[in-house]
Amino acid sequence: MLEVHDASQEDPILRRLAALILTTAALTACGQSEGPSDPLQVAETLEAAKPAHSPAQNAALPGEITPGGTFTEGDTTLKFQVNGRDVQLDRLRSAVFEMTTDDQGAEVRGPGLRAGDGATNAVADRFGRLLVVDTRGGEFIAFSINPLIMRQRYPVPGAPYGIAYDAKRDIAWITLTERNEVVGLDIAGGEPTEKHRFPTVRQPNTVSVDQETGRVTVTSGDNGGIQVISPWTKG
Repeated sequence: MLEVHDASQEDPILRRLAALILTTAALTACGQSEGPSDPLQVAETLEAAKPAHSPAQNAALPGEITPGGTFTEGDTTLKFQVNGRDVQLDRLRSAVFEMTTDDQGAEVRGPGLRAGDGATNAVADRFGRLLVVDTRGGEFIAFSINPLIMRQRYPVPGAPYGIAYDAKRDIAWITLTERNEVVGLDIAGGEPTEKHRFPTVRQPNTVSVDQETGRVTVTSGDNGGIQVISPWTKG
């Protein structure tokens, strides 16, 4: 005689376990087919942010201007030493990573945090932080290291791109490629405060600062000139 199996007599715990296994398998399959498993990768195809295409500069420019100015796009991963630790800025993922080692002693990425929508450049400061510009999001972001924590986040509209740090005066100089400007932020306190703003040569993709004199050099990315500004000179 054929025995009829009554499903209602099954252990309810086993039924729930079977359902959980099926659901987990389905979600895993969807995750593999619909998107990357990397939690810091937000799109299938990643592209590093770029400086804005600057408009013509018609303002009177301060400082000394000399001809020249070229630009070479940097690597998609930028490496830094911050507070004695190796740190990377992944421009594709717009994320900051602390580096660590695996069981074989090889360097691998450790903890990571998103750095806005399109981080492009960074510099270390004397407080053991990594100062990052988010070009797409129009922000300045500061991360402390070991542990990795976002400490400051401040709006700087205008497609910020180049960044330099004056350790003697605690000023972060940031170029705004959408506006042909450079802004100086005092970052010594709990929140950045704007101290300087100057019009610059067109396409100000890079900036550097003389640690002794405080002179700021802004370089055009399309032969628009090299500009040297002396923010601390009176008169």
